[in-house]
Amino acid sequence: MKLPSTILAIFLCLFFFRASSQDIQLTKKARHALEQVDSNAIKKDITYLADDKLKGRLPGEPGYQMAIDYVVDQFKKIGLSPAGESGGYTQKLILRKATINYQSTVVLLKDKSGNMDSLLPGKDIFIAPHALQQSVAVEAPLVFAGYGLDIPGKYSDYDGLDVKGKIVVVIGGTPSVLALPSTLDAHFANIGSKVNIAVSKGAIGLLVVYLRAGVPPSTGTITVAMDPEKTVAYSRGSNSELRVVGRLPRAVLQRLFMNSERNFTQTIADIGQAKASSFAFTNSVSVQYASSFTDIESYNLVGKIDGGDVRLKSEYVVHTAHLDHVGVGRIVKGDSIYNGAHDNASGVASLLEIARTYKRMGSKPRRSILIVMVTGEEMGLLGSAYFAGHPTVPKRQIVADVNTDMPTLIFPLLSIAPLGAAHSSLQKDVAFAAHELGIEVQEDPMPEEVRFIRSDQYSFVLQGIPALHVKYGTKGSSPGLDIVALTKKWRDENYHKPSDEVGSRFDYPAARKYVQLNFLISYSVAQTTARPTWNAGDYFEVLGK
Repeated sequence: MKLPSTILAIFLCLFFFRASSQDIQLTKKARHALEQVDSNAIKKDITYLADDKLKGRLPGEPGYQMAIDYVVDQFKKIGLSPAGESGGYTQKLILRKATINYQSTVVLLKDKSGNMDSLLPGKDIFIAPHALQQSVAVEAPLVFAGYGLDIPGKYSDYDGLDVKGKIVVVIGGTPSVLALPSTLDAHFANIGSKVNIAVSKGAIGLLVVYLRAGVPPSTGTITVAMDPEKTVAYSRGSNSELRVVGRLPRAVLQRLFMNSERNFTQTIADIGQAKASSFAFTNSVSVQYASSFTDIESYNLVGKIDGGDVRLKSEYVVHTAHLDHVGVGRIVKGDSIYNGAHDNASGVASLLEIARTYKRMGSKPRRSILIVMVTGEEMGLLGSAYFAGHPTVPKRQIVADVNTDMPTLIFPLLSIAPLGAAHSSLQKDVAFAAHELGIEVQEDPMPEEVRFIRSDQYSFVLQGIPALHVKYGTKGSSPGLDIVALTKKWRDENYHKPSDEVGSRFDYPAARKYVQLNFLISYSVAQTTARPTWNAGDYFEVLGK
C-alpha cells in the first residue's frame, strides 16, 4: 500500500529523529538559547543590509564594503573568532570578468579532404573567453558525444569514444528517459558538469548545442573567482583546462551530420532514449581567439565558533549565505536600487542570529562552526566556489555545509524542502531539527526550478562535501492556500527587482523559526560523533572520492 505523502513524511521524520537522537540531546542551555532567537535582531540586520545607502551590495562597489564592515562589526560584537586569512575575518579573492574579442576571432571548419569553411563568430559559433589565457590557438578533430553524460553504473555517452586531444560536441540538457532525481538531473544538465566530464576524458574543448527554445543568448563574457595570484580559476560553469568552450546553433550541427553521413533526426531520437550514439565527425576545427580581463578585489567573510570536543573541534560545520546582490540597475517604477532584502540580506541576518544563538548557549558545540558570508553568488556562485575549493581551514576537515539563500520569508513556516539533504546522512539532521519545531519535511515542490545547482551549497557538493539548502514546502496556514503558486507570483514580481526591499512582505515569526531550524540542523551535525556521509552508492559519493 502506498502511504499518503504527509503520513510518509511524518514516518520518515520520526524514523530519522530516533536514529539521530541516539547520538545527541538538546541540552537545557541549547534549548534556552533557541528560545531566545530574536526576530527584532533579524529585522534590524535586514534593514541595514537592504538600505538604499548600500546601493544593492555589488562587489567592488562602496556599498559592498559597507556590508563587509557591518558584518565584521557584528562578528566582533557576537564574539566570533577570526577564521579568515592573516588572523582576520576576510578571505581575499579576485572576481575576473573575461570578454572575448570577436573581431579577432577566427574559426575554420575543415573536412576530410582539407577543404575549409569559415564559421562566423557570434552567428555560426559562440566562443566563451578563456579565464587565464589572453590568446588561444587550437586545431583539433570534432567528436559527437550525445548529451555528454557519464553516470557511473547507469549510462555514459563516452563508452568506446576516444576524445583525447579532441573537441567534443554535445547536446544541452539530459534525456528524460533516464528519470533522474531532480537534483541529479539539474547537476548533469549544468554546463559545468559537461565541461568537467569532458576534461576527465581528456578532451581539449566542448561545444554545446541547445535544441530546446528559450535558452538565453551567449554574451561573450564569463566571470570567475581567482586566487590573488591569478593562477587558478573557480566557477560553476567553466574549467580552464579546456582550450575551447562554446555553443553551436542547431543548423551548424546539422551540417556536421551531413558531412558525416549520419542521420541527424535518428541520432537525436536515439540519444533521447538513452541509446549511446557517439561517433567521430569527419571534420576538424581550427579556432583562434583573444580574451580581455577586468579584475576586481572582493572578500568572503569567515567567523568561527570554537568546538569543545578534544577530537571533534578540529572539524567544521559551515553555515553559508551570500552577502552580495546586483547593485543599481534598470529603473522600475522610479527606483533603480536593487536592495536585495530577501535576496539575500535575510540569509545574512539569519546566519548572524544563528551565531548569536551558539554564543548564547554558554557552552561550546562539539565540532567547530564556521559562519561564512560569501561574495559573487549573483555572478555564478563564485565566492562559495572559491571558499569550497580554497578554504581557510583544511578542506578535509569540513564535514558539511548548511546554506541559507533567499528563504522567501513571506508565509508561516510549516513545512520545508531541504534541497540536497536526501543524498546524505544530513537528512537525519534535518529530521531531528524539524521534529523539534513541529515542521513537516517534504520533497522539492518546484524541481523544474533546478534550485539545487543555483545556490552556494552546490559549490560544496562539487568538492565532495555533504550540503543542503532549506526552502519552503507546500503546507499553508489555511486550507486551499497554494504556497507554491503564491511564492512564484511573489518572486515574479520581486526577484531581482528594486521592489525586493525592507518595505516588501516579511513574516518575521517565520524568520525566527527559520533561524531555529537551521541552527538545530548544524547543532545536530556538530554534536553527532560520526561525521556526515553520502548515501552508499550515491553519485555525489562517487564524485567526492
